[in-house]
This record gives sequence, C-alpha cells and structure tokens, in this order.
Amino acid sequence: MLRISVIICSRDRSKDLVKLLRTLLSQTYPPFEIIVVDDSSSSKAKDVVDSFQQRFDDSELRYVKGCGDGLPAARNLGVKVSSGDAILFLDDDTLLQKDVLNAFATFLSTHPTAVGVQGQIYNAGAKSLSAIRRKISNAVRKVFLLFYYEQNKLAVRRSGTSIFPYSYPLTSTINAQRLDGCCMCYRAELLEELSFDTNLKRWAFLEDLDFSYRVYKKNLGTMHAIPSAIIAHKKSAKSRLPSRERTYMTTLYWFYVFFKDVIESSILNLIAFLWALTGNLVTTAGGVIAKKKRTRVRELAYLIGSYFYAFRHLRRIKRRNLDFFNKQLEG
Repeated sequence: MLRISVIICSRDRSKDLVKLLRTLLSQTYPPFEIIVVDDSSSSKAKDVVDSFQQRFDDSELRYVKGCGDGLPAARNLGVKVSSGDAILFLDDDTLLQKDVLNAFATFLSTHPTAVGVQGQIYNAGAKSLSAIRRKISNAVRKVFLLFYYEQNKLAVRRSGTSIFPYSYPLTSTINAQRLDGCCMCYRAELLEELSFDTNLKRWAFLEDLDFSYRVYKKNLGTMHAIPSAIIAHKKSAKSRLPSRERTYMTTLYWFYVFFKDVIESSILNLIAFLWALTGNLVTTAGGVIAKKKRTRVRELAYLIGSYFYAFRHLRRIKRRNLDFFNKQLEG
C-alpha cells in the first residue's frame, strides 16, 4: 500500500484548518500521517490539532511549529519530518472530496513513471461572470500572454504565466508542465532531490510554479492532473497581505521566477514576458475604466510602482537576491 503523508502549512486560519481536517477524516483511503506546519502568530492551530488527535484512528496527526519564514520554508520543514512514500501538500483553505487520497494512491501505484499528480481543482465561492464576459476576458488574457483557461491543459507560457483548466471540467488525465500548490502530490524520493525556494516568503506567489516547473524540466512527461480527485480551493481572505504589499509581491516574484526558471536565454521568452507585463497594465487600466472605483485606481498605481521597483532592482533579482523586498514582509 502506498503511504501518503499529508503536509498542511497553516498561518492564522484555524477555522479553515478545522474544515480541512474534517475532509481528511472522511477519506476512503486514510493518510499515513498528517503533518500540520504552523506559521501562525497564535496557538490556535495547535489547539485545533490537539482537538483532533483522538479522531484519526488510522493516521498519525502531528503538529510542527514553523519558523514563520513563509510557505516554502514550511513545506521544506514538513518534508524533513515526513516518512511516507508520497507527499500531498495542501493549503489550509482547501476541501477534499472523500476519494481524493484514494485517487492519488491508485494513480501513483499504477503509473510507476509518474512523479507528481494533482486533481481537478475549482475555486469555491469565486465570483461568476456572464459567459460572454468570461470569454472576452479569457481571449484578452490569451492574447497578452497572461494566464488564461483552456480545457484539459495545464502548462507554462513563455511569459512565465500559466494555462489552467479550472474553468472547465477535466475530461481525461492530462500531462502537466506545472502543478497547483493548493493540492499537489509528489513521490517522496523526488523531495530528496529538490526543495522549495525559501527566497519566496509569506504565501509566496508562484512558489508552486517554481518548484513544479523545475520538476517538469528534469522529468519530462511525468506530472499529471486527473479528473477523479476533486478539490475545492476557497482562497480564504484571512492572513492575506494588504493590497500594496500583495501587488508588489506578485510583480517581484513573477520577475524572480521568470528569470530563474523560464527565460532560458531565449529572446522570444523575454519579449513574451515584456508583452505580458504590458498586458497586465492594459487589463488593470481597463478595470479602472470599467469599474470606476477608487480601489481600482489604487491597484493601478501600485502596479505601476511595482514595475518601476522591479526594474530598478533587476540585477539583484537576476542574482536571486530578494532581501531588499522581503524585509518588508517580515512579521
């Protein structure tokens, strides 16, 4: 039997953690162990783990205090203390249908060359647009080399953005160039060779792309998304960064991951990246015009400021030094 270690990295989301642990209790294929790595500023997550200790009859539930250095560091710590054959990383604001672990265990057991797998993920509670507006938005994003949605495709674009299948149901098992950090499962031996990049702090925008795309380039054709494992990602607003810091993080970390993993000395990739930056400005400005809200104006101002900031520190970013920015995220 394949032993699956579940690693949940949590930060000040005790209520979300309770709901996730309940879905793990209901799994038809019980996890070998559950490790909660806590980066919280309080002891509430430990209280939650303690309250569930006697309820997991077939699994070991463990609490580990994180160092507060962000999601990648917490994941690395969880890997260090785990002992399963495969490791399932879960965000604390996800919910699993009862057959998720069974689907992952079955797939990895019957596909010996596969090193990573994720399920069908949908955004719970996401605002729904009309079909026409959704198609227009998707088409614009596709043209500007930003992220967009396409059925049965999970890939990385030249610009460092992604193609996601999440607006559509998966109709078959697909090969993936990247996996989604909210619910991704890897064989344990892979985690002995690769680790998550601790230069990326807090919730660490694009840390999942950085890790999984490195896996993809090292093991072509060995990561997959399967329709039989269904996961809801609530994208909790709890413990998020303020708007300005969030905007700067997404820009700085996008620059960092692009020049680290995606550019590959290709002028075409660099042009695609610059085009996507332009597209991001255009679509944000379009939102300002359409919505006519002060918050949208602030978002555009923050975005422009983050671009100037990133280009001013481009040499440091290319040297993989983010200390100049990460100091602002401490605490």
